[in-house]
Amino acid sequence: MPQHMFGPDPVHENRVLRSLKALRMQLGHKGSSAILGVRSSFAHLGDASMDKVEFDRWLSSNGLHMSTHDIDTMCNYFDVDGHGHLNIEAFLTGIRGDLNDRRMSIVLKAFAKADPEDTGFCHTTDLMANFNVAMMPEVRKGTLSEESAKEVFLHRLEGTADVLESNISKEQFVDYYSWLACSIISDDTFVDLVETAWSVSEADVDEDRFNMCVQVLMGWADEKVKGVTDEVKQKQLMRTTLQHFDLENKGSLFMPQFMQATHRMSCSMSEEIAQLFFDKFAVEGKLDYYVMTEALYS
Repeated sequence: MPQHMFGPDPVHENRVLRSLKALRMQLGHKGSSAILGVRSSFAHLGDASMDKVEFDRWLSSNGLHMSTHDIDTMCNYFDVDGHGHLNIEAFLTGIRGDLNDRRMSIVLKAFAKADPEDTGFCHTTDLMANFNVAMMPEVRKGTLSEESAKEVFLHRLEGTADVLESNISKEQFVDYYSWLACSIISDDTFVDLVETAWSVSEADVDEDRFNMCVQVLMGWADEKVKGVTDEVKQKQLMRTTLQHFDLENKGSLFMPQFMQATHRMSCSMSEEIAQLFFDKFAVEGKLDYYVMTEALYS
């Protein structure tokens, strides 16, 4: 999010954040279609920015309300070139926000079903083959047929009508769900929505992230022994590094110690993922790094 043109101002920024939250709530009450339609509602303007009068007019045309003072605040805050106009792209980024780690993980898992080789792109045919269109709100309400709903979904993804024979990028997919997430407060609700739509499981996401961390740790050990394919040396190095953080020298680590040790081994992980290691290798609440290293190199 851009800083105010006159420099960082926490009070000013807090007001902007409150205004953005209020705007998201107004859009949320109108449903996911309103949220997803925000970007396209600017398309006809043909400009990269708008003045305060134009911004007020845009709000009114979309059934949204903001005080005159808040309009001034927003236009000043999202004025990236000092001309007194609200930069549309900066504003869109601000109102959309970013997915948190949990939401991002399940979204990337969904996209990976259509892009198993992680190219960053997938054809719409492959994408839609994995999409449970029957779960779209419009289909469930009976306002759209499944075929029409597919076209609506693809249009929202790419922002153009002619998308049936094109590729969708990972960035477009994430952007779509970032907008959709604006109207969903609960992480559990969001994850359930993506799981249902794409037949993926958050449990699988966690396992994938666990395996990725394992590969990073083993890769670190391999690099440290200069690529020598001697698993005994690699295992011993990993164990010695973990032992360095074992202040009681009892062969086990508490969570903070384990996370410090893995950070030393070039693997920064969340507590959520660290807990997976504890679930697999903990004894009486502490991670047994002898058991862990034996298992990783078995």
